[in-house]
Amino acid sequence: MKKWFLAFAASICFLTGCASARRGAVCFTFDDYHGPNWLKAMPLFEKYDAHATFFVVGKITPEKAEVMKKLKAAGHTVGLHSLHHRDVIPFIHKHGEAKYIEEEIKPQLEACRKYGLEIRSFAYPNNRRDEAGDRMLSPYFDHFRAGRGPAGKTLYYPLKELPEKCYLGGTGIGTYYKTDLAVLKKELDHAAATGSLVVYFSHNIAPGARAGRIGMPTEWLDELLAHARKLDLHIIGFDELNDLKTNRTSARK
Repeated sequence: MKKWFLAFAASICFLTGCASARRGAVCFTFDDYHGPNWLKAMPLFEKYDAHATFFVVGKITPEKAEVMKKLKAAGHTVGLHSLHHRDVIPFIHKHGEAKYIEEEIKPQLEACRKYGLEIRSFAYPNNRRDEAGDRMLSPYFDHFRAGRGPAGKTLYYPLKELPEKCYLGGTGIGTYYKTDLAVLKKELDHAAATGSLVVYFSHNIAPGARAGRIGMPTEWLDELLAHARKLDLHIIGFDELNDLKTNRTSARK
Protein backbone atom coordinates (compact mmCIF):
# COMPACT_ATOMS: atom_id res chain seq x y z
CA MET A 1 0.00 0.00 0.00
CA LYS A 2 2.82 2.37 0.94
CA LYS A 3 4.66 1.72 -2.35
CA TRP A 4 1.47 2.37 -4.32
CA PHE A 5 0.91 5.67 -2.51
CA LEU A 6 4.50 6.85 -3.12
CA ALA A 7 4.24 6.02 -6.82
CA PHE A 8 0.90 7.86 -7.04
CA ALA A 9 2.33 10.89 -5.24
CA ALA A 10 5.34 10.96 -7.54
CA SER A 11 3.12 10.93 -10.61
CA ILE A 12 1.04 13.83 -9.23
CA CYS A 13 4.21 15.83 -8.55
CA PHE A 14 5.42 15.26 -12.10
CA LEU A 15 2.13 16.48 -13.56
CA THR A 16 1.85 19.52 -11.31
CA GLY A 17 5.50 20.53 -11.40
CA CYS A 18 6.06 20.30 -7.64
CA ALA A 19 9.44 20.42 -5.90
CA SER A 20 10.25 16.74 -6.39
CA ALA A 21 10.39 17.18 -10.18
CA ARG A 22 13.85 17.34 -11.70
CA ARG A 23 15.44 20.64 -10.82
CA GLY A 24 17.93 21.21 -13.61
CA ALA A 25 19.58 19.68 -16.65
CA VAL A 26 22.92 18.73 -18.14
CA CYS A 27 23.95 18.33 -21.77
CA PHE A 28 26.97 16.23 -22.61
CA THR A 29 28.20 17.01 -26.14
CA PHE A 30 30.86 15.38 -28.31
CA ASP A 31 32.57 16.93 -31.33
CA ASP A 32 34.27 15.89 -34.58
CA TYR A 33 33.67 12.24 -35.42
CA HIS A 34 34.39 9.15 -33.35
CA GLY A 35 31.44 7.13 -34.60
CA PRO A 36 32.52 3.60 -33.60
CA ASN A 37 33.47 4.66 -30.08
CA TRP A 38 30.34 6.78 -29.69
CA LEU A 39 28.25 3.73 -30.54
CA LYS A 40 30.20 1.62 -28.05
CA ALA A 41 29.18 4.11 -25.35
CA MET A 42 25.47 3.73 -26.07
CA PRO A 43 24.86 1.05 -23.41
CA LEU A 44 26.35 3.41 -20.81
CA PHE A 45 23.92 6.19 -21.73
CA GLU A 46 21.08 3.68 -21.78
CA LYS A 47 22.06 2.50 -18.28
CA TYR A 48 21.26 5.96 -16.93
CA ASP A 49 18.38 6.77 -19.29
CA ALA A 50 20.55 9.59 -20.61
CA HIS A 51 20.84 11.33 -23.97
CA ALA A 52 23.79 13.28 -25.40
CA THR A 53 24.54 15.45 -28.43
CA PHE A 54 27.03 14.50 -31.15
CA PHE A 55 28.37 17.16 -33.53
CA VAL A 56 29.70 15.66 -36.75
CA VAL A 57 32.44 17.26 -38.84
CA GLY A 58 33.35 16.61 -42.47
CA LYS A 59 31.58 15.05 -45.40
CA ILE A 60 28.46 13.10 -44.48
CA THR A 61 29.36 9.74 -45.99
CA PRO A 62 26.99 6.75 -46.04
CA GLU A 63 29.00 5.30 -43.13
CA LYS A 64 28.63 8.49 -41.07
CA ALA A 65 24.96 8.77 -41.94
CA GLU A 66 24.36 5.24 -40.67
CA VAL A 67 26.07 6.05 -37.36
CA MET A 68 24.08 9.28 -37.07
CA LYS A 69 20.84 7.37 -37.66
CA LYS A 70 21.73 4.88 -34.93
CA LEU A 71 22.48 7.68 -32.50
CA LYS A 72 19.17 9.39 -33.25
CA ALA A 73 17.28 6.10 -33.00
CA ALA A 74 18.67 5.75 -29.47
CA GLY A 75 17.22 9.15 -28.58
CA HIS A 76 20.37 11.23 -28.91
CA THR A 77 20.74 14.54 -30.73
CA VAL A 78 22.92 14.77 -33.83
CA GLY A 79 24.26 18.16 -34.86
CA LEU A 80 26.81 19.52 -37.30
CA HIS A 81 30.33 20.87 -36.82
CA SER A 82 31.03 22.29 -40.33
CA LEU A 83 32.45 20.61 -43.42
CA HIS A 84 36.11 21.65 -43.12
CA HIS A 85 36.30 22.69 -39.44
CA ARG A 86 36.99 26.30 -40.40
CA ASP A 87 36.71 28.95 -37.69
CA VAL A 88 33.58 31.00 -38.26
CA ILE A 89 34.75 34.45 -37.12
CA PRO A 90 37.97 34.89 -39.14
CA PHE A 91 36.42 33.22 -42.18
CA ILE A 92 33.39 35.51 -42.44
CA HIS A 93 35.54 38.58 -41.75
CA LYS A 94 37.73 37.65 -44.71
CA HIS A 95 35.31 35.98 -47.12
CA GLY A 96 31.81 36.93 -45.96
CA GLU A 97 28.88 35.05 -44.48
CA ALA A 98 27.45 33.76 -47.76
CA LYS A 99 30.65 31.93 -48.62
CA TYR A 100 30.79 30.28 -45.20
CA ILE A 101 27.23 29.04 -45.53
CA GLU A 102 27.84 27.76 -49.05
CA GLU A 103 31.11 25.98 -48.26
CA GLU A 104 30.72 24.84 -44.66
CA ILE A 105 27.02 24.51 -43.85
CA LYS A 106 24.89 23.73 -46.90
CA PRO A 107 26.89 20.68 -48.10
CA GLN A 108 26.39 18.99 -44.74
CA LEU A 109 22.72 19.95 -44.46
CA GLU A 110 21.95 18.81 -47.99
CA ALA A 111 23.63 15.46 -47.35
CA CYS A 112 21.68 15.05 -44.12
CA ARG A 113 18.41 15.73 -45.94
CA LYS A 114 19.40 13.13 -48.51
CA TYR A 115 19.76 10.56 -45.74
CA GLY A 116 16.59 11.66 -43.95
CA LEU A 117 18.38 13.29 -41.02
CA GLU A 118 16.84 16.38 -39.41
CA ILE A 119 19.49 18.66 -37.91
CA ARG A 120 18.78 21.53 -35.52
CA SER A 121 22.07 22.16 -33.69
CA PHE A 122 25.59 23.36 -34.52
CA ALA A 123 28.90 23.44 -32.64
CA TYR A 124 31.41 26.14 -33.56
CA PRO A 125 34.77 24.77 -34.78
CA ASN A 126 37.46 25.43 -32.15
CA ASN A 127 34.72 27.07 -30.05
CA ARG A 128 35.23 30.42 -31.76
CA ARG A 129 31.92 32.30 -32.01
CA ASP A 130 30.32 35.69 -31.74
CA GLU A 131 26.82 37.14 -32.06
CA ALA A 132 27.31 37.78 -35.79
CA GLY A 133 27.92 34.07 -36.24
CA ASP A 134 24.76 33.26 -34.27
CA ARG A 135 22.70 35.56 -36.50
CA MET A 136 24.21 34.01 -39.63
CA LEU A 137 23.44 30.48 -38.49
CA SER A 138 20.01 31.09 -36.90
CA PRO A 139 18.05 30.39 -40.13
CA TYR A 140 19.55 26.90 -40.15
CA PHE A 141 19.86 25.88 -36.48
CA ASP A 142 18.10 26.34 -33.13
CA HIS A 143 21.04 25.88 -30.77
CA PHE A 144 24.72 26.78 -31.12
CA ARG A 145 27.46 25.52 -28.83
CA ALA A 146 30.92 26.91 -28.19
CA GLY A 147 33.27 27.09 -25.22
CA ARG A 148 33.01 29.21 -22.08
CA GLY A 149 34.83 32.21 -23.53
CA PRO A 150 37.87 34.14 -22.25
CA ALA A 151 36.62 34.29 -18.66
CA GLY A 152 36.80 30.50 -18.43
CA LYS A 153 33.93 30.27 -15.95
CA THR A 154 31.36 27.52 -16.03
CA LEU A 155 28.12 28.90 -17.46
CA TYR A 156 24.69 28.10 -16.07
CA TYR A 157 21.42 28.77 -17.90
CA PRO A 158 18.13 28.98 -15.94
CA LEU A 159 15.76 26.53 -17.60
CA LYS A 160 12.77 28.84 -17.14
CA GLU A 161 14.51 31.56 -19.16
CA LEU A 162 16.01 29.44 -21.95
CA PRO A 163 15.00 30.88 -25.36
CA GLU A 164 14.01 28.64 -28.26
CA LYS A 165 17.10 29.70 -30.23
CA CYS A 166 20.28 30.30 -28.26
CA TYR A 167 24.02 29.96 -27.85
CA LEU A 168 25.20 27.64 -25.07
CA GLY A 169 28.72 27.82 -23.72
CA GLY A 170 30.23 24.52 -22.63
CA THR A 171 33.05 23.39 -20.35
CA GLY A 172 35.64 21.13 -21.95
CA ILE A 173 36.31 17.69 -20.46
CA GLY A 174 39.70 16.06 -21.04
CA THR A 175 43.29 16.35 -19.84
CA TYR A 176 43.89 19.17 -22.35
CA TYR A 177 41.23 21.26 -20.59
CA LYS A 178 42.66 20.45 -17.12
CA THR A 179 39.24 19.44 -15.86
CA ASP A 180 38.79 17.85 -12.46
CA LEU A 181 36.14 15.20 -11.82
CA ALA A 182 35.33 16.49 -8.33
CA VAL A 183 34.83 20.02 -9.69
CA LEU A 184 32.54 18.74 -12.43
CA LYS A 185 30.37 17.00 -9.85
CA LYS A 186 30.10 20.23 -7.84
CA GLU A 187 28.98 21.99 -11.02
CA LEU A 188 26.23 19.41 -11.44
CA ASP A 189 25.25 20.04 -7.81
CA HIS A 190 24.93 23.76 -8.59
CA ALA A 191 22.81 23.10 -11.69
CA ALA A 192 20.44 20.99 -9.61
CA ALA A 193 20.26 23.51 -6.78
CA THR A 194 19.51 26.45 -9.10
CA GLY A 195 17.27 24.78 -11.69
CA SER A 196 19.84 25.51 -14.37
CA LEU A 197 21.30 23.90 -17.45
CA VAL A 198 25.03 23.18 -17.60
CA VAL A 199 26.77 22.10 -20.81
CA TYR A 200 29.94 20.05 -21.32
CA PHE A 201 31.88 19.19 -24.45
CA SER A 202 34.45 16.56 -25.31
CA HIS A 203 35.33 14.48 -28.35
CA ASN A 204 36.15 10.78 -28.18
CA ILE A 205 34.72 8.37 -25.59
CA ALA A 206 37.06 5.52 -24.62
CA PRO A 207 38.55 3.83 -21.54
CA GLY A 208 41.31 5.69 -19.72
CA ALA A 209 44.09 7.30 -21.74
CA ARG A 210 42.67 5.82 -24.95
CA ALA A 211 40.18 8.67 -24.96
CA GLY A 212 43.01 11.09 -25.83
CA ARG A 213 43.81 14.53 -24.44
CA ILE A 214 40.53 16.07 -25.61
CA GLY A 215 38.38 12.99 -25.08
CA MET A 216 36.15 11.73 -22.27
CA PRO A 217 37.34 8.65 -20.36
CA THR A 218 34.52 6.14 -20.14
CA GLU A 219 35.09 5.92 -16.39
CA TRP A 220 34.50 9.66 -16.01
CA LEU A 221 31.37 9.55 -18.11
CA ASP A 222 30.02 6.73 -15.97
CA GLU A 223 30.64 8.67 -12.74
CA LEU A 224 29.19 11.90 -14.09
CA LEU A 225 26.06 10.22 -15.43
CA ALA A 226 25.58 8.42 -12.12
CA HIS A 227 25.98 11.67 -10.19
CA ALA A 228 23.59 13.54 -12.47
CA ARG A 229 21.01 10.78 -12.11
CA LYS A 230 21.44 10.83 -8.31
CA LEU A 231 20.66 14.57 -8.41
CA ASP A 232 17.62 13.85 -10.60
CA LEU A 233 18.92 16.15 -13.33
CA HIS A 234 17.55 15.85 -16.84
CA ILE A 235 20.37 14.34 -18.94
CA ILE A 236 19.32 15.39 -22.42
CA GLY A 237 20.39 16.23 -25.94
CA PHE A 238 19.97 19.66 -27.51
CA ASP A 239 16.89 18.57 -29.48
CA GLU A 240 15.08 18.00 -26.18
CA LEU A 241 15.70 21.46 -24.72
CA ASN A 242 12.65 23.15 -26.20
CA ASP A 243 10.43 20.18 -25.37
CA LEU A 244 11.68 20.25 -21.79
CA LYS A 245 10.86 23.93 -21.45
CA THR A 246 7.41 23.39 -23.00
CA ASN A 247 6.65 20.53 -20.63
CA ARG A 248 7.77 22.53 -17.59
CA THR A 249 5.61 25.47 -18.65
CA SER A 250 2.58 23.24 -19.23
CA ALA A 251 3.03 21.55 -15.85
CA ARG A 252 2.84 24.91 -14.08
CA LYS A 253 -0.45 25.92 -15.74
